[in-house]
Amino acid sequence: MVKIQFDRRVGTMIKKIKYAIIVMLIIANVICSSSIEAAEIFKVTNVKTREVTKTFKTIKDASLATTKLKYIVGYKISWKKQKKVEGYNVYVYYPATKNWKKIKTTKKNYFTLTNCFQGEKVKIKIRAYKKIDGNNVYGQFSKVKSIKIKKALYSRTKWGKIKKPFTDRIASENAFELQNKYRKSAGAERIEWSENVYNVCLERAKQISKNYSHDGWYETAMKVFSKKYKIDDEFIWIEEGDSEYGINYVSSENILEGAFSYKEAMKQWKRSSAHYKNLISKSHVKGAIACYRASGGYYWVALFADADIDKLLEEKCKK
Repeated sequence: MVKIQFDRRVGTMIKKIKYAIIVMLIIANVICSSSIEAAEIFKVTNVKTREVTKTFKTIKDASLATTKLKYIVGYKISWKKQKKVEGYNVYVYYPATKNWKKIKTTKKNYFTLTNCFQGEKVKIKIRAYKKIDGNNVYGQFSKVKSIKIKKALYSRTKWGKIKKPFTDRIASENAFELQNKYRKSAGAERIEWSENVYNVCLERAKQISKNYSHDGWYETAMKVFSKKYKIDDEFIWIEEGDSEYGINYVSSENILEGAFSYKEAMKQWKRSSAHYKNLISKSHVKGAIACYRASGGYYWVALFADADIDKLLEEKCKK
């Protein structure tokens, strides 16, 4: 009787071992097949650029005869197509925040870079991806491709006017970096980029394209911050021991109209004693710059904060 029970136990154990081996083989097979599929996603190579041109009409002379002028609307970025991939992600580099930002997901092996201000260098890298077991698996990034923007890139109407207003984040961050170089030369500390302040700058840039003045700049900051953080106080209140005092969410603003590049914008602010004094102020801790191209021209806004506004807003939101 004891022998029979022992034989049954051995038989059950053998069955369990066989089952475990089968499960392990299945898992190994899945991992192996996934690894093979992932290995089929190669590094993006052979990245090329070429100008994309269009034409618009203009008056030729006093006879009112028309002629066509060619302009560069953008750059076509292309690369070697890969088989068995879902698509490609395109990234650009933001110089002030030191981040690579995904700007495009495409199934095609090309895209057109446009809506850029003059005089900037755009850095681009691309990688392929495919779905394996419901998850995106990525290949290696391409080598970084740098593109020098000699003239502003944007679509025009048939008579040469801007078709649609746009903002340029790379030009904005380039201007911010140059501003910090001015500060360093003047003996002031570097100020850090604030995404919250940048959102206010964007709103202000659109506003000054219609009403070029400082009117409402602080109210706009309050409105933007209130939308995200639900604030209702005019100031941020700071407690120190038994006392309490209020500070402004943003402390000052520089605006500019007409500068077609970030270098020109910063040069004009530097030439103005009031604007220059503002941008090199040692009280500034955080800030941002935004640029906007509209039918009326080019518009720039720089805003400054004399405290770590992002940290204070987050803390206020938690209360």
